[in-house]
Amino acid sequence: MTILDVLNAVRKHLITAIATFVVVVAAVCGYTFLQTPQYSATAEVFASYKGATGDGGQYSDVMNRNSATTYINTQLQSYPQLVKTESILQPVIDEMGLNITVDELARQVSASQPSGTFLVDITAKDPNPKQASEIANNVAKSLKEQVSTTLYSSDASESSPINLSIVQTAQVPKAPSAPNTKLNIAVGFVVAVVLGVAIAVMLDLLDHKIRKASDLQSILDAPILGSLTDNEVYAGKAPVVISRPASREAEDIRRLRMNLTYVMPDKGDRSNLIVITSAGISEGKTTTSVNLAAAYAEAGKKVLLIDADLRNPSVAKALSMNGSVGLSQLLTYQVKSTDAIQQYWKENFHILPAGKRAPNPGILFNSKAMKSLLAQVSDLYDTVIIDTAPLKVANDAAVFVKEGATMLFVSGLGHGEKNDVRAAAEELETLNVTVAGAVLNFSEEEKSDDNYYYYYGDGEDGKSRRTRRNTKQSPKKTKKS
Repeated sequence: MTILDVLNAVRKHLITAIATFVVVVAAVCGYTFLQTPQYSATAEVFASYKGATGDGGQYSDVMNRNSATTYINTQLQSYPQLVKTESILQPVIDEMGLNITVDELARQVSASQPSGTFLVDITAKDPNPKQASEIANNVAKSLKEQVSTTLYSSDASESSPINLSIVQTAQVPKAPSAPNTKLNIAVGFVVAVVLGVAIAVMLDLLDHKIRKASDLQSILDAPILGSLTDNEVYAGKAPVVISRPASREAEDIRRLRMNLTYVMPDKGDRSNLIVITSAGISEGKTTTSVNLAAAYAEAGKKVLLIDADLRNPSVAKALSMNGSVGLSQLLTYQVKSTDAIQQYWKENFHILPAGKRAPNPGILFNSKAMKSLLAQVSDLYDTVIIDTAPLKVANDAAVFVKEGATMLFVSGLGHGEKNDVRAAAEELETLNVTVAGAVLNFSEEEKSDDNYYYYYGDGEDGKSRRTRRNTKQSPKKTKKS
C-alpha cells in the first residue's frame, strides 16, 4: 500500500482509529497511574585481587599479578547472578527481619557489572524508599562478606583471593524510579497512533465493499461523472426529472447528463449509443438508466431507452409500463418495432422493454438482428440508452461497446463488491473495452454552504418553488423532497 492508500484508509475508518487511540492512551495512563510507585537505590562495590596469605596458599603458585586482572573480570561476570542466591540474600532477610522469602527478595534485587571496570552495582527496588536503600546496602555487605571470606575457601585458615570493598553506599531516593510516567505516556501515544492506523488499514483491507470514489477509481480507470444520493425519491414510479423536477436529485441527474456529453465521441457511427452496466446486482444501474434517459428527453433530445437485461428485465417495472412485449420478440422477428417500442411522458421519449425473458441473450445480442436494430435506432434517435445485465452476470455490455456504444459504469456505494469490480475491470481490459465514466449510487448527501438557494419539490398548485435558505438564521432541517 502507498502512503496515500494508508491515509485514505485512516480517513475512511477515522472513528475507529480515534476510538483505538483513545482506548490505548487511556489504558496506558490507567496502568501508569494505578501502579504502586517503586523507589530504586544503588550501592557500589569494588573488587580487587589480594592473593592468598600464609604458607602453601592454593592460589600463590597458580596466580600472579599479570593474570590478576583476567581472573577478577572472570569472577565479576558471575556476581550479578550471585547476589540473587540464598547464600547472599538469606543473611539480609535475617539481618533486617524481612517477612519475605529469598525468591521474593531476589525479584527486588538486581546487579550489574559496568564494562571495563572492577565495580559491581547492586540495586534494590521497594515501595518504601528508605527500605530500598537499606536492602541495597545489606546485600552489598552480604556479598562482600561472602566473597571476601568463605566463598573461595573451604578452609578457614586460607584467605579469599578476591577482596570486595563498598565504595558507595545506597542513598534514600527522593523520587520514584517506576513507573516512568513521561516515558509510558509517550510510548502509549506512539503505540496508540500505530495501532489506530494499523486497525484502520486492516479494516480497509477486510472491507470488500465499494465505500467511496477512491475505492472504485483504485480498481477501475474511469472518471466519476456523477453521484446520486441515497434517496427514496429514486424509488418512485417516475424519473425524478418528472416527479421532482425542481429537486436536488433532478439536478444531479442533469449534471450527469451534461458531464456525459464531454466524454462521448462527437462523431462516428453509433456515437450516440450509451450502454449502462454495473459490476454486480442491486447497484442502481436501471435507476440510473431511466433517470438519465428522462433527463435527455427533458432537454429536447429524441431518446430511446432499451432494456437489454433479458435475464432480469426491470425498466418496464421501474416506469410502471407493460413490458410483456419488447426486445426479445423484436430480435426474433415476432413483432415489429412499432409494436415493441412505446412512448413515455413526451413524444420524444420512447421505451423498448425487454419483453419475455430469453434463454440465450448472448446469442441474440451477437445476431444480425441486433446489429441491424442498433444501426436503425442510432440513425432515428439523438440518444439511445441501453440498460444491460451486470458484468458479474454476463459481458453483454462489452458487446454493445464493440458496436460503438459508450460505456457508463454504475457502482452502488455500500453495495458494490471490490472483487466484482476488479473482475469486471480485468475482463474489460482483456476485451480492450474502455469505460468512459462512472456513476456513484447511494452516496451521502453533501453539506451545503451556509447561505445558498435550494430548489424544493413542487407546490400544491403544481408549480416549482424556489426557497431561500440561510442556515445561520434558520438552523432547523428542511424535509427532503
